[in-house]
Amino acid sequence: MSSRRRGETPPGAPPPTAEYEFIDDERGLDEAASALDASAGPIAVDVERASGIRYSERAFLVQLRAATGPALLVDPETPGRTVGPLSHSLSPRRLLLHAASQDLPSLRELGISPASLVDTELAGRFLGTDRVNLGAMISEHLGIGLAKAYSAVDWSRRPLPAAWLEYAAYDVLFLHDLADVVLPRLDELGRREWFEAECRHLVESDTPPPAVVPWRRLSRLSSLRTGRQYARARELWSARDRVAADRDIAPKRLLPDSAIIEAARTGPTSRSALLGIDGFDGPHRRRLAGDWLAALEWADELGEDDLPSRSAPRGELPPHTTWKRVEPEAAALLETAREVIASIAGDLGLEQSLILRPATLRLWAWRAATTDPDDDAELLHEVFRAERVRQWQIELTAPGLTQAVHRFRAER
Repeated sequence: MSSRRRGETPPGAPPPTAEYEFIDDERGLDEAASALDASAGPIAVDVERASGIRYSERAFLVQLRAATGPALLVDPETPGRTVGPLSHSLSPRRLLLHAASQDLPSLRELGISPASLVDTELAGRFLGTDRVNLGAMISEHLGIGLAKAYSAVDWSRRPLPAAWLEYAAYDVLFLHDLADVVLPRLDELGRREWFEAECRHLVESDTPPPAVVPWRRLSRLSSLRTGRQYARARELWSARDRVAADRDIAPKRLLPDSAIIEAARTGPTSRSALLGIDGFDGPHRRRLAGDWLAALEWADELGEDDLPSRSAPRGELPPHTTWKRVEPEAAALLETAREVIASIAGDLGLEQSLILRPATLRLWAWRAATTDPDDDAELLHEVFRAERVRQWQIELTAPGLTQAVHRFRAER
């Protein structure tokens, strides 16, 4: 096992000097679009966001490269948060990305919805590669060591430093070469069809909807004990979210979850008491003390009937961690089903979640254990259809899961 620390440059030869063009005006966008239109093959694409710094996940830099030539680094902020004609040039094309699910929402926000894509990270997962981040895969397959020194910087900063731009260019300069190496290996393993089905699924999938009650994702929310405390946490979360959106700043950067939980627990009613809580200090946060106190006051004025429950609204399934208590037969079937998936994944040397999403497995196990369907095989395929399980996954998992539920029925 490697002892190399996270963030260190993967082993390999130093990369050549990055060749790139920085584009931040409409003329440059037009020229870039024309150049890409004249190129053949897929276009390598990457996106830099300001995650953890800005409120949104929008793109602050878009990196592009045809099969040859320099990287094109496009600043969508300068022309007005747009990439203009590039969206029309890129959407009909096959795009080459690494970890496409992370970048697709930002690209779609810019009007770029690819007709098809190739995801080299996904290819690495289908090869059973242990480390599938871009630097590790370029190191393993191309023998080039790429430093990740600027992966977490504030990409909303302007002007962007030259060192950052060079770093960003490397994210697309080697993607074509990487694809040329890993895709034939998928053919050797007979997994290209699986891979392409997953790439199509990424193209066809919409951005997941936001959580119905996102404030319940506060860290350590369960440490609160009363409905009143939950109401304070909810109102503080809502106030933080409004201010964060207005100021375009990451909510936790504005006010940490730990501060919200402590204020919800103690219920401060004065400015001095509020500012005495760790996390509410600092000049920027002090200026917002009135907003936080107003949120707390609103929560404290709610009637008992208007207080939120300590338990989240139940969806179709209760939390699977409670199944042994509330529905032991579902828990037993789920355990058996997990063993089936683990065996398949182990034989193939792949991640279990790639074989079948855990949420899909839980949905099927719950429904199979808590209902008496006329046809277990039809129930399985009904769940698979609803969950958009791909054909290759069905062929791998349906026989084993069908046998598992048959044993379950026989033992009841």
